[in-house]
Amino acid sequence: MPSILLTAALLLALPLTQYPTLTAQDSANKPKTDSGTSKVIASINTDVLAARKANAEHRYGDAEALMLKDLADHPAMVIPRVELALAEMGMEKYDDAALNFKKALGIDFKIDAASHSDDFYATPGSSDIQATRASRNTAGGEVVDLKKNDPEIVGAAWSGLGEVYIRQKHYPEAKQAFDSAAQANPAKAGLYLSNETIFFFKAGNQEAQLAAAEKAIAADPARANMYYFKAQALVSKATMDPATQKMVLPPGCADAYKKYLQLDPNGPYSSDAKSILGAAGIPVPAASGKKS
Repeated sequence: MPSILLTAALLLALPLTQYPTLTAQDSANKPKTDSGTSKVIASINTDVLAARKANAEHRYGDAEALMLKDLADHPAMVIPRVELALAEMGMEKYDDAALNFKKALGIDFKIDAASHSDDFYATPGSSDIQATRASRNTAGGEVVDLKKNDPEIVGAAWSGLGEVYIRQKHYPEAKQAFDSAAQANPAKAGLYLSNETIFFFKAGNQEAQLAAAEKAIAADPARANMYYFKAQALVSKATMDPATQKMVLPPGCADAYKKYLQLDPNGPYSSDAKSILGAAGIPVPAASGKKS
């Protein structure tokens, strides 16, 4: 099975203790003791961390089984559903992954099994995400507060959905999903848009790759590899000067290659960038610093 690639890394690269877990509160945001509910939350937290570890180790089936077990009883929980979708991406179950990312975001459906007496309340997304509210008939009158509108969760879910859309060749929807990820979690906008660029590169969609690279550069100008992928998307439009037998690069292409080399002169694409600039008769720039 292939890896989950970059989307899972948005979550799995985080230390487990820093990733959001579940907390119980009553509607007045005051602590309330309910040993039954607390035990359920503790058990699901344990399963989420185990699933996250399994995904990191490419044991996607194990992660899927754990999250399906928890979601069977508590279908409105968001964090387990995102972990489930990541596992399904790793297993290439793209339709299932898309459905679960949408459920986590509250898109175009109603959470199933909302009548369970022990359902947990799924908080809506930000103002531009039309989330569906599930039943609030939870055990002991408490709800699970999944760090309402947590940008890490919302951003990762939108980014994951964007990857699924690219794999399904739903390119306009993919662009919208990655834009939503960047809007939901501006602190990681550069990372989400960088992922979008690379996924479009893998899909061979140069126009979308170029547009995503330009968005990624605007969000984080120090991210070196985005200048390379911008140039790589443009270089297909290069021509040959019959008089000099030198390559004529389209506008913006040489500048992007040079910027990449300034930021990361010995990076993984440096040989290719130097070769193309050399073929165009353009000197290689001096280094300045990098951020991949």
